Amino acid sequence: MYIRGDWIKKTEFHPTAQDGVLREVLKRSEEAIGKKELPVVVFDLDSTLFDVSRRSFEILKEWLTHSETEAFGETRSKLSDLDPGEMRYSLEDVWEIKKIPLDQPPYDHHLKHAKQFWRKRFFGNDYLKHDEPTPGAVAFVNELYQMGAMIVYLTGRDVPQMAFGTFDQLKMHGLPIEMERTRLILKPKRHIDDLSFKSGAAKTIMEFGKVIASFENEPKNLIAMSEAFSKETMNVFIETVSSDHPAPVGKGIYRIREFHF
Repeated sequence: MYIRGDWIKKTEFHPTAQDGVLREVLKRSEEAIGKKELPVVVFDLDSTLFDVSRRSFEILKEWLTHSETEAFGETRSKLSDLDPGEMRYSLEDVWEIKKIPLDQPPYDHHLKHAKQFWRKRFFGNDYLKHDEPTPGAVAFVNELYQMGAMIVYLTGRDVPQMAFGTFDQLKMHGLPIEMERTRLILKPKRHIDDLSFKSGAAKTIMEFGKVIASFENEPKNLIAMSEAFSKETMNVFIETVSSDHPAPVGKGIYRIREFHF
């Protein structure tokens, strides 16, 4: 089991370059339609179709000016010049970039406070407006849909806290939703484990049609779904940011950084 960079180093990626991967998805979808089959393409949302760094940045910027953090002078000073490009998967990553101790008082308290503040806002509807589509994502998804593919958004976001904001976000950026051949699958409750949720959903998705490809930034989810989908499915790792949850080494995994070709 490996995490982040080690997982990438150990995984046997398919040699096809990014543009070739995306064109292959289009080609296989077109071939399925020619055989009277319904091609299905699955997309994760956070850090796959959407860059969430601006969402986290805006929340942290708000934390820095909040009355509750007035006493956190040195930490606020170290983060005063924070740039959206310095945001990573977790606040621990940001603290390391800014050379703020993670486990040394009082910085550990400041981090704990920031994480609580961030968590209440990140997993909600109000800040989704700050997300930006991954380059090329909107055009690629729409090309697949216009071709006749079914688009499935499979996300670890949950229904109670993020459903309305997610629908609005997809519509705002021009992604197909609330139309024939589209499905948005969210967790019914927030605290359901992402891995088990997505593994179970993968089995349901296979009933929709022929699953051509699945795009995911989390190695553990990608590997689990690759085991659930058929051997013909293209399992595509989008190399943006990911958690430090360990995952088994992958084989034959495709890799892209964005959706331009």
